[in-house]
Amino acid sequence: MDTTFEIGEVVVCTNARRRWYRLGGLKKGEMYTIEGFNPVDGGLILKESKSPSSGYNAYRADRFRKVDYNFATNILQDIQPEKKENVELIPASLQGFFLSLFKLS
Repeated sequence: MDTTFEIGEVVVCTNARRRWYRLGGLKKGEMYTIEGFNPVDGGLILKESKSPSSGYNAYRADRFRKVDYNFATNILQDIQPEKKENVELIPASLQGFFLSLFKLS
């Protein structure tokens, strides 16, 4: 698993369990945007949540994983309805007849 993160990247929380300290509202399964990194331990500084136990308001990087956009794209494609062929509501042989009914002379 690739654990190198970049500023601006969106990550998902995989571990929001508290230890002896507070987590500042971190929630498992929620998505967060990386604003920066703790220079001491490489922790993630997030836009949407700040860790009250860190001098840099950072969370341990191992609490997060990258968002798998390919997985999300595949799921969206799977749930979209299939495109259907164009179905003629009026057979081509009768279209001229119906159009002539609406023609103004």
